[in-house]
Amino acid sequence: MKQFTLPKSERLYLRNAISELFAKGSSFTVFPYRITYRVLPEDDPQEARVAIMTVAPKKRFKHAVDRNHMKRIMREAYRLAKPELIAKCEEAHCKLAFAMIYVDNKFISFHETQEKMQKIFHNLEKKLE
Repeated sequence: MKQFTLPKSERLYLRNAISELFAKGSSFTVFPYRITYRVLPEDDPQEARVAIMTVAPKKRFKHAVDRNHMKRIMREAYRLAKPELIAKCEEAHCKLAFAMIYVDNKFISFHETQEKMQKIFHNLEKKLE
């Protein structure tokens, strides 16, 4: 059951890594998410095969409890679906860093988030090839 965890090594939290992601990365949109991603070589110092950052802006959700709720839903949907993305990265012999930014003002359900996550993963897998 270790495959469904989300340890700190799989999260983007270092200031340098985040600024590099937004400076050198590419992006696409699967509404209500904007995905900024960067494909890294296999010898990159990033520990994890796939590293993620979730963002729910203060501009969209004024209350911290709402931002935290949205980020929790995004992380949970990612956590349950990540083994297939990690397998694709291993096949392509690369590493991936990406940020999920919520761009809508309204909440979506966990089920809708899971459906969007599948679309996001499908787009990311195309970019790996």
